[in-house]
Amino acid sequence: MLHQNTNKMRNNLLQKRAFCAALFVLLLNVVGMKNALAQNQVATLQHNDTITGVYYGQNAFSLAYDAAVSGDVITLSGGTFVGCNILKPITIHGAGCAYDLLTNVLPTVISGNISFYFQNCNTCGATIEGVDFIGTITFGGGSSSYGHYRQYYANNISFCKCIINSIVSHFDYERWNSQFVNCIINSFSSGDFRNTSFINSVVKFTNYIHNDINACNSFYNSIVLFDNGLSINNLIAYNSIFVTVSGHTVSNNSFFNTIGIQTGETSLFEGQTVNNVMTVDEYSDVFETFNGTILYESSYQLKEEIATTFLGQDGMEVGIYGGIVPYKTRPSYMILKNCNVAGQTDENKKLNVEMELIGPED
Repeated sequence: MLHQNTNKMRNNLLQKRAFCAALFVLLLNVVGMKNALAQNQVATLQHNDTITGVYYGQNAFSLAYDAAVSGDVITLSGGTFVGCNILKPITIHGAGCAYDLLTNVLPTVISGNISFYFQNCNTCGATIEGVDFIGTITFGGGSSSYGHYRQYYANNISFCKCIINSIVSHFDYERWNSQFVNCIINSFSSGDFRNTSFINSVVKFTNYIHNDINACNSFYNSIVLFDNGLSINNLIAYNSIFVTVSGHTVSNNSFFNTIGIQTGETSLFEGQTVNNVMTVDEYSDVFETFNGTILYESSYQLKEEIATTFLGQDGMEVGIYGGIVPYKTRPSYMILKNCNVAGQTDENKKLNVEMELIGPED
């Protein structure tokens, strides 16, 4: 489970680092690089509390990554960036995964196919927040030699407030302890992920392989869809909504305060460990408008009678708008929206600078 105190300390640190990155971009303007924010894409590289580089254009992200070392933070403006493989344990902060109507901030989009894997380090990981990945993310990669795989790991990768088009996995890599919070995932081919958590997220599984009975995947306040003919096993779910179609087999699953939408012949709960579950036949029995098409623009609001009568273990509504971290898309740190620098100093030799920072949602 998530711990609120830990999250508060983490968010304070993230806000401090984001402010430092924003301030650095501002200072570049002050010293005469007034075209810095005029670029469509800007990336800053931060080591501890020191900004060590700033990069511009579509390749800014990959340039910042090339210069990064373990533990660095890359902060990205809105705009579309060319992606690159992630083999270093770093943090990536985007401006948000979707266009923010209230603040008029553009999303950060990373294009192309990206692989995450770490050589000779099963404890290394990466943290990504506020990004729309329009290509395919692969957990694992590298050589086709079987012996080569054993040197690489794809563990401890955390996505928060991201939109992800597709996730796949490279066989024979370890895939432990990853986390998806407030994410929309259109296609997930699981490839035996272990101890993976989905928290206030929407995910569609096109494949689900999980053979380790001692390392169950967990779902909290999530909406989960399964394609036809999958083996659904070794998972534990709380306050969530699951959609099944036809041809599934189910084993060693536990469901608590969970709704099953049984649109086909498969019974999700039969023979499983259950407590306070409900089965319906159609999306329209649960949702106001959602019909199974996963898009950022989709509304995942529950019908009022469901939201107020079928509650989670915490007494809040089930699905992505309940629980500890209700679904939101704005990042948990400050982002720089606008920066205006005067063309010259005033009579007191002072330069007028105006900066607008957008904070996280309340």
